[in-house]
Amino acid sequence: MTTNGPALLIEEPLAASTNGVPSELNDIRPAIEIVSLWEYAGWALFLIAFLVLSYFLTRYFLRNRKKRMTEQASRPITPSHILARKRLDAALEHLHDTRLFCVLVSDAIRKYLEDRFELRAPERTTEEFLEELQSSASLNASQKETLHSFLKQCDLAKFARADMLGKELKSLHDIGLQFVSETEPEVISAPGAKLNQEVQSTVSESQKERSHDS
Repeated sequence: MTTNGPALLIEEPLAASTNGVPSELNDIRPAIEIVSLWEYAGWALFLIAFLVLSYFLTRYFLRNRKKRMTEQASRPITPSHILARKRLDAALEHLHDTRLFCVLVSDAIRKYLEDRFELRAPERTTEEFLEELQSSASLNASQKETLHSFLKQCDLAKFARADMLGKELKSLHDIGLQFVSETEPEVISAPGAKLNQEVQSTVSESQKERSHDS
């Protein structure tokens, strides 16, 4: 005889070990590390100190940079032809050393050409510079020829170890000075300078006439 009543589900109990403890247990969860508020505060203080230090360092360097730029701007700039003459004259102390003397006078003229005419003479060989010089309108033909001869003679002492007498070295010095004098910028007087000179001349002539009449 069969019945149509609800079916009963019977769960089997967990298999027990010999000592009565279940044989299957979940793993123990790892411990949760709790960060102290003092640790957060320490990192916050470190970050604030770093930002404050960066601010003052940046301000310090910018202020010093501005100060240096202001000093450089207010400092009078020595004209290139005056610097060239000083360098040429300083080379005279080394007349006893042919090679060193020629290096110094050659560098003096090369730097002068760069400052005065923006010709890249110091960073080029003599051949490269002279080739570029041919197409430059900064110098006339006579000045180019003088410069060509001057640099070639300096190269003989610098690289070929050619020995020169003191008189020849002094001649190189004079050629350099003459070249600078011919190519230095013309001094333009102030607009009122000529008028002041004329007024002073007129006044002095008038005084002379008065003294002569008396």
